[in-house]
Parts: sequence; structure tokens; C-alpha cells
Amino acid sequence: QPDTAPVLMSRNPFDDHSDEDLFADDPFGDSQTAAAGRQNSNTTRVLVDDDQGAVALHSVRRSEDGGGFLSNVGFGSGKSRSYTPVGADTDTHAGYAERDVYSSGNSGVTKGAGGFVHGDREAELRQREEALAAREQELRAREANVQMMASGARPPLNFPPLYPIMYHAIDVEVPTGDRRTVRTIFYLWLALEAMLVFNCVACLIVMISGPKDVANTGASFGSSFVYLFTISAGSFFLWYRPVYNAYMKDSSMFFYFFFIFNGFHILFDAYMAVGVPGAGSAGMIIMLQCLSSDKKAAGALCGISFSLWVLHLLATLFMYRKVRTHYKARGHTFSEAKQQAYQGFAQSSAGQAAVTTAAGAYMRSNTGNFV
Repeated sequence: QPDTAPVLMSRNPFDDHSDEDLFADDPFGDSQTAAAGRQNSNTTRVLVDDDQGAVALHSVRRSEDGGGFLSNVGFGSGKSRSYTPVGADTDTHAGYAERDVYSSGNSGVTKGAGGFVHGDREAELRQREEALAAREQELRAREANVQMMASGARPPLNFPPLYPIMYHAIDVEVPTGDRRTVRTIFYLWLALEAMLVFNCVACLIVMISGPKDVANTGASFGSSFVYLFTISAGSFFLWYRPVYNAYMKDSSMFFYFFFIFNGFHILFDAYMAVGVPGAGSAGMIIMLQCLSSDKKAAGALCGISFSLWVLHLLATLFMYRKVRTHYKARGHTFSEAKQQAYQGFAQSSAGQAAVTTAAGAYMRSNTGNFV
């Protein structure tokens, strides 16, 4: 019996805690397998265990590739061998696992909270966690809003910021899949407000510069100043708020309100882009007249205003078509819109007062008592 010192064994009886040869302790391997393991410089060995020296009880499967057509004609390198641990993705009974990566192209391993995890998998898990957290926050907000409405309480008014007169929250009231559309239309409304201000300033500059070829500059500036209030309020209540309610309530009636009044707004964008003198627009005609009068600064402002109105017109047309497509996909009809309009009028205070008055007049006409 040879005189050797006792070897301390781990949970793997074939492990001598030697890192020099990865396959030396595998009783199912052969010398070729061990040699291949020693020569493979791209091998990455990952142990998930409190005993970093422990080796999982995995045998090695060897596969050979004859090289295919290129090898047969002399361009290949002949046969190639690959070694894959059997059961490398399965946790052992002792609670540890071994992963062997035999290609340098797939060795993107990062250390996570529970051990070593591939980087792309970790990023995917992180994205799912963020999506679930956002979804949970959305559901909580919607639930709180529903409970508040059911109890008879109204959410706090938050829009407009300086003088709030209504509650406006796209992330709370609009369904998740429609928020991008509603938010884009809201941005178009905000852009309209900025364009009205810029148009008013351009008309003021045109009036101050006094080009000889431009008539009624004072009337044009006055009209542009009136647009700041009338168009702002009208566009919000006639086509933005209806489309907001349409997506929030899935209401055919509000969709029709949007189609009608947003269609008028598209015509208004075209009207402002043309720039009729004295009509409150610093558009194309005013720009050409300013340039002919050698008023380059005023002409440049009118050119910018004209470009903005054209871009807004195109963007509004695109969103109009998108809302129309959504409306058809939902299966809404005009008869449904009329029915919702009748129901809404009957449930309103004005509708109830009108019904009461009509009923009283009918009763008096039948009884002959008109006092």
C-alpha cells in the first residue's frame, strides 16, 4: 500500500480540489477528453456553490463533425470535436450547478444576485421588472380613480396649471394602448398655442415695419390677437377634449365630435398658411408682399409662420387618419353615436328640464287647463 497523505474529499467523491485539470476527477471521461479540456483556451467554467472547489457530477458528451463538403474538397480542416457536459443546466441534489461555455462568442456571463447569469438574460429580466412595476403603478392609480368616482368625490382639478378648471391625466384615464395617440394630439394642441403666439408676433412686426404692398396690417394684427383666445379655447373644447373623452370612454359620439371640429381645424390651418391680408395670418401671401417691399425681417417671420402652419396641417391630417382607423377598427357607427347623444342629453340637467316642460305642456293640452 503506497504511503500517501489522506485527501480531504468534498461532496463530490471524485474531487481533489485540483484546478489544473478540469477533467481529471471525472471517472467517466477519457484521456482524449481531458486533453481537449486542457487545450481548449476558450472554456469558461462557472460554479454556483458555496464550495468553489466542488465539481458537479457530469459526464462529457463528445460529438464529431466530418467537416462537410469543404473538407472533402480540401478546404476544410478535417474533423472537429466538441465536448458538452451532460446535465450541465440541471441543479444537483446538493444544491449547486455547473455551466460550461465552450465557445468564446457565447461567454457573456455577468454576476447577478443569485449567481452568474448571462447578460442578455439579466437585461431582459430587468426590463420585465420595470414593465411590471409601471403596470402595477398604473393599476393602482386607475383603481384609486375608480374608487374616488364611485364614492361621489371628484379628483382634484389640475388643468390648466395656473387656473385649473378640469381634471386631465392621460396616464390615469386613457387606456395604455391609446396613450401615445392621445398624447400626440395633446402635443399638437400645445403646438397650436405656440404657433398662435408666434403668428401674433409676426403680424405685429409686419404692422410696425409698414410694408407698402401689404394692406390692412392693423386689422391683421387685431385678428391674430383675438385668435389667441378664441382658437385656443375652441380647439381645446371642440376637438381635443372630445378625442380625449372618446379614447377614455370608448364613445362613438365623442369620436364624431372630433371628426367634425378637427376637420374644420384642418381647414383653419390651410387658411392660416395662405395668409390672406387683413385676416390675422402671417402666411404665404403676406410673406411675398413683405419681400416685394424689401422688408426682409418681416418676410422671414412670415416664412417661418407659413412653414409651421403647413407642418401642423400635415401632422393633424396624419393623426386624423389614425383616429379614423381606430374608430373603424372598434366597430363604431353613426347610429351608435346618435343613441349616445340622446342618452347624454336625457341624463343632463338641461335635458331633464326640457322633458319636464314638454310633459307639463302635454298634460295641460289634454286637460284643457293652460293656467
